[in-house]
Amino acid sequence: MACGYKRVTILILLLSLTLTPMLTVAEQVGAVRIDDSSLERKAEAMLSLADKARVRVEALSDTVLANETLVTMIGEEALNEVNETFNLGVKILEEANIAYNDGNYTGAISLAMEAMGYFRNAYRGLNNILCKLGVLKDEVIKGQGLLIAIQCALERIENINKTFERIADKTGIDITNASAKLNEARNVLNVSRAEELLQQGNVSAVAHMLAEANRLISEAFKELKTAIREKLSERIERFKEKMGRLRERVKEKLSEMNIDEREFFERWNFTNAEDFWRKQIEVLERVRERLRLRREVNATEMEIVGRRMREVCLELELRLREREEEKVKIEVDVEKIVEVSVGRKATVTLKITVKNAGNVTVTFLNSAFGIMIERERNGRWEFYASPIALQALRNLKPGELGEIKIRLMAAEPGNYRVVVRALSREGLQTVAAENFELP
Repeated sequence: MACGYKRVTILILLLSLTLTPMLTVAEQVGAVRIDDSSLERKAEAMLSLADKARVRVEALSDTVLANETLVTMIGEEALNEVNETFNLGVKILEEANIAYNDGNYTGAISLAMEAMGYFRNAYRGLNNILCKLGVLKDEVIKGQGLLIAIQCALERIENINKTFERIADKTGIDITNASAKLNEARNVLNVSRAEELLQQGNVSAVAHMLAEANRLISEAFKELKTAIREKLSERIERFKEKMGRLRERVKEKLSEMNIDEREFFERWNFTNAEDFWRKQIEVLERVRERLRLRREVNATEMEIVGRRMREVCLELELRLREREEEKVKIEVDVEKIVEVSVGRKATVTLKITVKNAGNVTVTFLNSAFGIMIERERNGRWEFYASPIALQALRNLKPGELGEIKIRLMAAEPGNYRVVVRALSREGLQTVAAENFELP
């Protein structure tokens, strides 16, 4: 039986308050004229009342029998007498159920009332025995309830300890002090010692034992809260350090991209960077102060700061990507000068202009800008020629132009293109091509 339900079931006070009205109602039913049309329903109701009375008397009896000291004090003979009365009630209630199933509703009602009389006598008999012995019935029930409460408390401690361990694994929080309190509570709840005290009639000592364990469980939660606050304070300090590094990185990258900080932070309704970063620090300091004073912390504030930092990183990354796409860009222009044509072939001078249209310096693999001339054959581009050049790197700064002339001898008609490859200091590579036709 579950701990909570059993404690409620065995309370004698509830038994005395609920059983007597049931029996009284049963007696009143006998004085009321029973309408044949509702006889079955009344019989069913009476059987239900009788069964509830049986359950409650049985709960009281079980509670008394669970206390060995009390059983010895009462004696076997007295207990047998009560038990015989109760068993008679059970037997008659069984007969009442048989009568009901056979359609004998009048007989079922009569037998149910008779059974309830036996249950009432059994209850009164047991109660009188306790009174003669000078035993407080409330303490008898309370002692049994305390044992159940101790078992529940031990189960609770195990569940709490598992929860603490999951929290520690997920967050890295030190739960040493909290776990120590739970161990103390577990040691206090000595079931064997509690049973021994109850046998001696020392209910108050067992109650104190349970109260002390509950106090230690509360202390364990306080220790956990303290550990969480300390961990949060450490994380806030580390977060501030990361924020400082992010601040410097944003400032550096915005400067490199010639982006005004005011324009960048307008997205978060701030007119300048200083106000933005100061506001975030103020939130963190406010949270840490509340932790220090052991006050409730508004988690929403921390979430907003964290979200803003992620937004800043994302916005900066997007700006960098946009600028990165334009950073390395070269343009090629080809001008043809036909010198001599012989049949289908021609001698041509190509004036090739290479421009750095990006915003960073680009490097070419040789003095001729690494130019290659390719010819289209059967839908594929194939190498055709490349100029003789010094194998020395050549740079073009943003906006600069470079020019080179290449002479093609006896070139056949067709589609051609000039291909230029360049590298940036960031290691990015770009390729530009310009098509032309001969002749």
